[in-house]
Amino acid sequence: MKVVVRVLLVAAIILLAFLCWKSIQGPIDFNAEVKRRDNAVIQRLVDIRTSQVAYRTQKGSYTANFNELADFIKTGKVASVARSGDLTEEQLEAGMTEAKAMSIIRTGDEKAIRAAGLWDESKNAPQLMRDSIYAPAAEVLFPNRRINPDSLAFVPFGNGAKFEMAVDSLITASGYPVQVFEAKTPYTVYLGDLDKKLLNQKIQEVLDRPGDRYPGMMVGSLQVANNNAGNWE
Repeated sequence: MKVVVRVLLVAAIILLAFLCWKSIQGPIDFNAEVKRRDNAVIQRLVDIRTSQVAYRTQKGSYTANFNELADFIKTGKVASVARSGDLTEEQLEAGMTEAKAMSIIRTGDEKAIRAAGLWDESKNAPQLMRDSIYAPAAEVLFPNRRINPDSLAFVPFGNGAKFEMAVDSLITASGYPVQVFEAKTPYTVYLGDLDKKLLNQKIQEVLDRPGDRYPGMMVGSLQVANNNAGNWE
């Protein structure tokens, strides 16, 4: 009988120690995994923002269609500026600006360019060069890595779930219309398989903060013109 009691006591001690360890380690592991997934979702939202800004520049408006956005990255062209030459300190102090200099240079009038002191004798050409070169969108927008345009719509760790994306037009305080877009996903989509209690606490913490807070990751806004900022920034 004493042996059974001792065994049960040891088991109870081990169980208690495990529960204490889990109460400490559980939140640590949860937060580490949340950070890992958050980073992946943020990167995807940044890629969406980069693509949307370029799309608007070329097409004149944002798009709420991920297929159109993906096709643009695959087949579209984006302008990049090839530049050489800079204004000297003396020219800047004299009131010359790059915009003014380029307006003179773009006339193509060599006499006027020379008269403005913007001719480079060593190159026998204008001092500044700013040319727009059109290159494949994917190369310009993502020069240091390859992305799969078709993956933009999908939330990392979301088991096939897609980001919610929409566009709209707002009127500023000055009375001017401004185009806006929004892409977002709630925490429950990409954190839903983690500890439910800790996830609910995380969501509640966001909802308890002052202001209209979104319990998830989001870039842009349909409510305010926020220059396409992310809610993590």
